[in-house]
Amino acid sequence: MSVNTIVNYIKAAYPVIWVKSFEEERCLKEIGKIAKERAKQLKVWSITQGFMNRVDPSDDSGHECKDPITALEFIKNDTETHSIYVLQSFHFFLEDNPMILQLLKDLINHCKSHAKSIVFLSCRIVLPVEIEKEVAVLDFDLPNLEELGQILDDILTPSGNAIEVSNRKRILESALGLTAAEAENAFSLAIVVHKALNEESVKTIQQEKANIVKKSGMMEFIPPTNTINDIGGASNFKEWAQKRLKAFTEEARKFGIQPPKGVVLTGIAGNGKSAMAKGLGNFWQLPILRFDVGSVFGSLVGQSEDNMSRALKMAETIAPCIVWIDEIEKAFSGLSSSGSSDGGTTSRVHGYFLTWLQEKKENVFVLATANNIRTLPPELTRKGRFDEIFWFDLPEPEDRKEILSIHLRKRGREPEKFSLDLVVKKTKDFVGAELEQVVVDGLNIAFSEDNDLNTQHLLEAAESTVPLSKSKSTEIEDMRKWALENARMASTPHSQKNPSVVSFPGSRRELSTD
Repeated sequence: MSVNTIVNYIKAAYPVIWVKSFEEERCLKEIGKIAKERAKQLKVWSITQGFMNRVDPSDDSGHECKDPITALEFIKNDTETHSIYVLQSFHFFLEDNPMILQLLKDLINHCKSHAKSIVFLSCRIVLPVEIEKEVAVLDFDLPNLEELGQILDDILTPSGNAIEVSNRKRILESALGLTAAEAENAFSLAIVVHKALNEESVKTIQQEKANIVKKSGMMEFIPPTNTINDIGGASNFKEWAQKRLKAFTEEARKFGIQPPKGVVLTGIAGNGKSAMAKGLGNFWQLPILRFDVGSVFGSLVGQSEDNMSRALKMAETIAPCIVWIDEIEKAFSGLSSSGSSDGGTTSRVHGYFLTWLQEKKENVFVLATANNIRTLPPELTRKGRFDEIFWFDLPEPEDRKEILSIHLRKRGREPEKFSLDLVVKKTKDFVGAELEQVVVDGLNIAFSEDNDLNTQHLLEAAESTVPLSKSKSTEIEDMRKWALENARMASTPHSQKNPSVVSFPGSRRELSTD
């Protein structure tokens, strides 16, 4: 929520407001501005200092009220009307304390009749059911681009040094999602390391952001380690991504483009779905946040829902970005039995996530990978929440050749020097990971013989490999039948290129046959 929202709630005479923020001092400054504009006193309480009057520092009437009960009694007995009382980190005292709860209930009616406002300021929300209907809960927004620009200028001005600042907008965007203090530290570190603020310093700021995001334990910042062209096959998906390369730009918004919401990449394990997720971030030049949905589940009542809210809020503050959920079917396992096994926690978390997928306003692209998408509830994969479902099938011959070539080049070999058509025939129905292992095993065989890698080594490695398609043939065939009716092919089969088009009734895609 913006500062204007807090102003509106105070104008509307809400007796109790809970502002959730990690930035107490920044939030207090903004509330101080509100108090000054509204001609109100601002009295801030902490357990270490009691009440401090931020408008009139000479007022020491509440300095001794360091006990939470005494603090609440002070608010009730304070003759000063039209005041705002900010209680810092008060959530520690709201659980299992009937005296404090009753005092708060008494205070709510008192504040309504005396034009007083109580503001709880905390990084956590702990609302007992006894008062939850009386408290308005707000989030305090992290700094936007304009505020980050002011922080940057405040760092540069006192230094007196001529600091080069190139691509200012890119530098500020790289700090989105950080608190004011975190952004200040990241900018300062970039200046110290690079003696300038440029493209190199952007990487330093992003790395600092990665370290900060990692602290949450729910999101992990993934550096773009590979490109989309490092993955063989998936021509249809690559074409889809190419057409949306500029979809997150300001120019696209002005043109009327709605940025893509997300995709599900499903298919046989080992076919490069996870690698494609990383490659897409590099291709679109967007930060990637890997979301561990399992980590949001906590033991306390309401903790799981709050964790999910915090994780998604973090993604929105970094937007535009990609949120990658790996093996999403495992994240929401046990959904059908949630009511009896966990009191409905999984169902509530799932419901919150579904609502966010449908209604999110920020440019957060959700990329989910799944090996067995059929275990997911249909409401998760329907249109409106994801743009497309792409099926990664067993690689076609030309895709296998491309994959083998990529892995040979990665290891310093020229694909043209190998008879790859022979290897392609030998590796029928191999997935991408198995093709990579053929190259790895071939290198080991060649090295053991004190020879350089050749075609025979690759054929020998392929001969000793039992592909997944043989050991799980029935399961794969069932998934293929599902994909025929429900998904779009990530790569066009060779036999279906440039043929006549045939529609399958009720399917989401069109297939081609000769």
